[in-house]
Amino acid sequence: MDSTLDSRRFRAAMACLPTGVTVVACGTAEAPAAMTANSVTSVSLEPPLLLVCVRNESRWLSPLRRHGRFSVNVLKAGHQAVSQYYAGRGDAGCEAPWALEQGVPVLDNAGAALVCEVVAQHAAGDHTIVVGQVNALRHGDLDARALVYLRGQYHELGGAAA
Repeated sequence: MDSTLDSRRFRAAMACLPTGVTVVACGTAEAPAAMTANSVTSVSLEPPLLLVCVRNESRWLSPLRRHGRFSVNVLKAGHQAVSQYYAGRGDAGCEAPWALEQGVPVLDNAGAALVCEVVAQHAAGDHTIVVGQVNALRHGDLDARALVYLRGQYHELGGAAA
């Protein structure tokens, strides 16, 4: 094992781990503050908690702290352009339609959407770990193919392994 560490090599190693793709949002349905995030995971079932890791330099962190509530919108197959747009690398024509649910913007056609209240924030290197308590959720077609990110590319995943 090579103990030489730099951010490029660390990033390449972590790219071997497939992740789900989400858009997290706060603000209003007309002007959501939103970003693509793949560092999202469940933390607890009782109470239902999840976390999202946000780069400290992200434009999204300040609105989140102001609003104190956010949504996590799980993208499904076919949403690559939406992911790219909210990652700051896409065409403005790729914006997705938003609705307001429990005072938080939620993507209309997300595979699943969770509305959260911020319950903790933890500094962690160049990121902030935001812990949210899930107050409401909805999910769409449970058989829809998932959008995942692996080695710098989008993939679609569906069906269980044999």
